[in-house]
Amino acid sequence: MRSNKRSILTPVAPILIESAKSYWATHFYSVLKCIDSHKNLAYSPRKFKDFPQWSLSLMRGNLPLNFFNDVESYVQNWGAQYFLASFFNQKLGEHLVIELLERLEDLYGICFNRNLDSFTFYVSGTDSALSQRLNKRFTEIFPFHASQDSVSKLIAYSDLCLILDNSFNGGSLAIFGEVEGIYGTKFRSEKYWGVKQEFCVFGIGTVQGDQKQIWFEQTRHNGVDRVLLMIEKSHFIVTDFWQTIRCFKWLFVNGPGFEDIPGDDEFKWFAHAIRSRWSDPIESVFSFLESYIDGGDLVGFNDDGPAIITNVQAT
Repeated sequence: MRSNKRSILTPVAPILIESAKSYWATHFYSVLKCIDSHKNLAYSPRKFKDFPQWSLSLMRGNLPLNFFNDVESYVQNWGAQYFLASFFNQKLGEHLVIELLERLEDLYGICFNRNLDSFTFYVSGTDSALSQRLNKRFTEIFPFHASQDSVSKLIAYSDLCLILDNSFNGGSLAIFGEVEGIYGTKFRSEKYWGVKQEFCVFGIGTVQGDQKQIWFEQTRHNGVDRVLLMIEKSHFIVTDFWQTIRCFKWLFVNGPGFEDIPGDDEFKWFAHAIRSRWSDPIESVFSFLESYIDGGDLVGFNDDGPAIITNVQAT
């Protein structure tokens, strides 16, 4: 996987969207997964008596008026974990993952075992219900072995876990990283990494910029080398994710009767599909969106179907 690109800052190849329906379904799915699974939202269905059974109608009817205004920025930030896990488990983001692995090889002067022939991203961190039993998914940690105590802390205080699987012997290697959905420039701060786990060796964040660019940076803090993937907030994957969040805000404020939703045809199609399923159990909404995320376009699969945002509690 070794890269020929040796520069510290390197733009990446464009992201090509082959299926607009799969792409937009991923955005809507990721926002709802964040609302469903993230534990730290001030207003959350997780606090309802009948959780995990809930609906968008139940959420709007049981929370204060305009409650989404108080959580919107948090969904932008924390929701990035859920979107990136889904996005990178599909082929449209595969070239970015390969570049990330190549740069880690260059930084650490190693070459990953060629039998590590597939990968899957998982949401980590104790603030997400999806990280439960994540430690059962891998046998080793990059860049070096850690004690069981360190593994627990690493899972607890990271945002994403990239697991490389060895189909030859069943082994698996975990690589942990951080996500900053709003303030990616934090990655350039010594203070930021000073409180983070030394095993977190990559970061993915959004930064200001109007050129719609994505690039890699390499950084070293506290003696630890890391690879950063920086995404300008003007890039369409960021603006589209935030547009999807705003769509939910409009619907929570105005109700499912609200029809004046701006956007392209595919986006509006999913927005209206959410409106029509406003009172449906959330699991059926997830199933509906999953059906549009192209299984043939996914990198990995689990026992329950496509590895969109993998819920390790189900395995």
